[in-house]
Amino acid sequence: MGSLFPFRSDVDADAGSPRLVGIDEDAADEVFDALGSRTARRILTAIYDDPRPASALADAVDTSLQNARYHLDNLSDAGLVTVADTWYSERGTEMKVYAPANDAVVVFAGDDGTKTGAFDVLKRFLGGVVGVALGALVVQALLAPESLLPAMGTSGGSSGSGASGTPTASGGSGGFSTMDVRRTTTTTATTTSASGGGHGPLALLAEPGVAFFLGGICVLLVVATLWYVRTRRRG
Repeated sequence: MGSLFPFRSDVDADAGSPRLVGIDEDAADEVFDALGSRTARRILTAIYDDPRPASALADAVDTSLQNARYHLDNLSDAGLVTVADTWYSERGTEMKVYAPANDAVVVFAGDDGTKTGAFDVLKRFLGGVVGVALGALVVQALLAPESLLPAMGTSGGSSGSGASGTPTASGGSGGFSTMDVRRTTTTTATTTSASGGGHGPLALLAEPGVAFFLGGICVLLVVATLWYVRTRRRG
């Protein structure tokens, strides 16, 4: 019977809603103190990228385990990180897994009205980003479904391919069907026209889902700005 260790479960980093900290609040002092070190800021960034224990965070930012734990304690006291799970090492030692305490943390300067308006804008914007991302997936699935599927192998051999490895229109059990040929041809044509025969950022921007997402983000930024300005004028 194999050992139960190491044990690492999937981390359910259920971060809370966005947090706004007024620059004149007591909490701001704790946040600034905790983030005063560049190492602490790198640790917090690594936690947002992927929740993990102190030892893994120390490796990620190239510091000692003792130093990583010191900064994690400060970040935890400031309410920036929280313990989301517990893993066990090969020796069965408990390891706390750190995750973000909030989806986002924003420090602002202004009165209570500014805080309320900024918080509403932040919540609306983050909710809109999620909606745009889901819409981008739908657009990509409808307009370019082949990009969401594993690449189809077309190597030569005995599976109904010609000498050059091109699928034939044979309807036999070992070959591609006519539909497969059309699908492969369509995929090749779409890829060629989108990327111009190459790969890179321009080819990625040609994807309909990516274009939809970037356009949606731009619209959200404009709407959020106009809504916030109008709210401030009414206040």
